[in-house]
Amino acid sequence: MSSARQIKQRIKTAKNISKITKAMEMVSASKMRRAQAQALATRPYTRALQESLQKLANEVKTDIHPFLTAHESGIDVAVVISTDKGLCGGLNQNLFKEAMAWQKEHPHSKLVVIGRKAVAFARIYGLDVHAQFTDLPDTVGSNDTIAISTLVSKAFIDQTFRTVTVIYMDFISTLVQKVRTVQLLPLPKEVSDSFKSENSVEKQSTEYLFEPSPEEILGDLLNYYLENTVYQSFLEAKASEHSARMVAMKNASENAGDLMKELELSFNKSRQAGITSELLDITTAILAQKGK
Repeated sequence: MSSARQIKQRIKTAKNISKITKAMEMVSASKMRRAQAQALATRPYTRALQESLQKLANEVKTDIHPFLTAHESGIDVAVVISTDKGLCGGLNQNLFKEAMAWQKEHPHSKLVVIGRKAVAFARIYGLDVHAQFTDLPDTVGSNDTIAISTLVSKAFIDQTFRTVTVIYMDFISTLVQKVRTVQLLPLPKEVSDSFKSENSVEKQSTEYLFEPSPEEILGDLLNYYLENTVYQSFLEAKASEHSARMVAMKNASENAGDLMKELELSFNKSRQAGITSELLDITTAILAQKGK
């Protein structure tokens, strides 16, 4: 009976865990829908901005703005966007694996870590941290990321940073999130076409009229492009975080349910064994009395 009591206690514990993970799954699902909608809604705007920058970059010289000019002084920096909380499967582990691979390729580099998990990761592995940011809201606004984009842009212009790379989890679908590494600074003249629409075909003969001038427009657009790229990276990271956490909590709830079924089967077997043992004791006692 002692074994049966222990199994019963484990069933109770598994039920409590299932209730907690189910509640966390529902909360994550609600946050996930908002984060996904926000990330997907801004993608067309980001594509349009990149295509505009593509057109302007083809009309001007590459050395008219500091963001387009590579320099040898300074250090390489990676902005690693992680989560503040755990329980999101292997999302942070995959992110940190990519960060470690990048750091090995840039041995004298520094990190700008975002999120408590990235701060702990850098501390455990003894990585050199230039700056850290934590406790960003679940619903990220453009104002929440201005400090980060301003930090990297000023340090790059001052030639404190030689290159700036962003490492984050890119949202593909609810079940799929992939690590994405993007060079933020210096901005290449040819803007990456990874976000371009398949239906967008640029004709070689198309001519554009820029007012006041391509150089002046590009100067303003590059600053905004930098801010928007950092902001979009955060939106993708948040959508990935909540998606991964929702799936992890769903799997945890299902595993707790399976464990309860196994424990209930063991409990019933233990109970049947106890009843059989008691019946044998009673029958043996009756037969012993009859023998007298």
